[in-house]
Amino acid sequence: MSTYLLKETPSGKLTLVYKNSREIRLHSGYDPDREAERAVEGFSIGRASVIAVYGIGLGYHLDHLKRRYPGKQIIAVEHDPEVAEICRKTYPANLADVQVISSPADLSAVFEDMDIAGFRGAAHFIHRPSYRLHEKFYETIMRDMSRYISSKISDLLTRFEFEEGWMENILLNLPHLFTSSRVRRLFGGFAGCPGVIVSAGPSLKKNVDLLRQMRGRALIVSVDTAFKVLMRKNIVPHIVMSLDAQKYSIKHFMGTGGGAALIADLVSFPAVLRSFPGRKIVSTTAKYYADSSGELKRETTPLVGWIEKYAGAIGDIQSGGSVATSAFDLLLNLGCSPIILVGQDLAYTGREIHAAGTYHNDEWLPRTNRFRNLDTINQAVIRRRKIKRVPAYGGTGEVVSDFVFDLYRSWFEDSARKVSVPIINATEGGARIEHMEEQTLAGVLERCSLLNPEPQGILKKMLAAGEQENPGPLISAMRKALESLAKIKPLAADALKNRELLRSVEELVNQEELREIMIPFLRKARTFVSRRRVPEEESERIILNDIIEAADRLTPVMGRSVAELEKLLRPASGI
Repeated sequence: MSTYLLKETPSGKLTLVYKNSREIRLHSGYDPDREAERAVEGFSIGRASVIAVYGIGLGYHLDHLKRRYPGKQIIAVEHDPEVAEICRKTYPANLADVQVISSPADLSAVFEDMDIAGFRGAAHFIHRPSYRLHEKFYETIMRDMSRYISSKISDLLTRFEFEEGWMENILLNLPHLFTSSRVRRLFGGFAGCPGVIVSAGPSLKKNVDLLRQMRGRALIVSVDTAFKVLMRKNIVPHIVMSLDAQKYSIKHFMGTGGGAALIADLVSFPAVLRSFPGRKIVSTTAKYYADSSGELKRETTPLVGWIEKYAGAIGDIQSGGSVATSAFDLLLNLGCSPIILVGQDLAYTGREIHAAGTYHNDEWLPRTNRFRNLDTINQAVIRRRKIKRVPAYGGTGEVVSDFVFDLYRSWFEDSARKVSVPIINATEGGARIEHMEEQTLAGVLERCSLLNPEPQGILKKMLAAGEQENPGPLISAMRKALESLAKIKPLAADALKNRELLRSVEELVNQEELREIMIPFLRKARTFVSRRRVPEEESERIILNDIIEAADRLTPVMGRSVAELEKLLRPASGI
């Protein structure tokens, strides 16, 4: 039975009434259209490119928003699908060209389709009668939307800062695709085996020694930051995971020795893969999401899709921005159950940043003296962060966290809510992560039996299986790309003086062998000229200069990679 009534008004327009213990009108009982018009007249979006509307009713305000702000994207949030259906049947034009969402899960479909490079903010229009009926729901959506937008903008800014470096790392790491294992070989191979993620939070010191006993009972995956902490206690994880593209990441591995297998993302700093003494496994980072039409989409790290066309699949691991979130998705792909978190504080437990034994502590110790100890250094770092307090592990009190940690915590909470395997937080400190069972690691250990075969044996057997792929097709594609780069640099330089050559440059950039390679180097410039409305001639100059710079950066790195790949062909060909 419907909880809503349609009633006529003296203006000839219908109003919508919510029936509960009493009747609540969602629009004026006299002239709902005029009421909506006045509300929209008093609303300004500033420079925003998106209008988020909370509450649909019969959509009069949506109609006026579309008239007042033509061409703007409108996202309408409605708690009750029945209301959206009534509006669709009664005044369908009001919902035309409006994206309607009814749960936080719908946000991904909206924002993954959005060109965030052209995003200029969201203006929030609140339909008060609807909002008051379900205030908590709309507040949650508004908060989640802001968080989602922040995440997308952060991702774009990260790409601006690091994407070109990622490209260079990927090219230099390509030989490992043909000399190491690929992570996809492991997927599904640990079905039913418990999996432990070891992070380097301050609480790791409470239970780190128990991990030695867990080794035959669970697959232990250490994030790179925690690797030294474990190895210094002679606790060898089965896998250590790294996805950091920056040079300092090599410090997590210095002086650690072998015994573990390394899973390294293709963007990882090349020296990590090159110098690691144990078995090496290459992975890639990708995001999977449903677009507004419901179709599943895959978004990869730059260049990976192009490489896979010639080198075959590598194996995708989704990430929430940290190595620990990637390790979580890895264990899901492997089939592990339950998944157990250790050292995942996501907070400054005891006013510390990391567990003792990380390379950070190694670098800070020489700076200490009788006036400046490790605690002082920790406090100085924490004060520079965007601090916030969050519920503490165990549910009693609060703990100091920060904005970035809280993004990771939200990712874990959302993931734990969606997956079907049990998730246990055995950190014993730090922030509470909802939708996870809190247990001591000692309690987990009691319930985990010794496995036969042990995880190490399973891993060794899986890594020994399979044949290495042929690098020949990738080498050919890279040679063609190098030929195109050799042509495009002088052509772009000539186009700076002769605009008639612009079309030829554009055609060359968009060729199959070059388009995906050039996109990361041109993304920042294209975003800049579109957002700033730069005059045409000036925008052409900016992009042409970036094309020349891209050719200068790519050519030596790609040439070096091709030379290394060609060495792999020599034994097979007898050269």
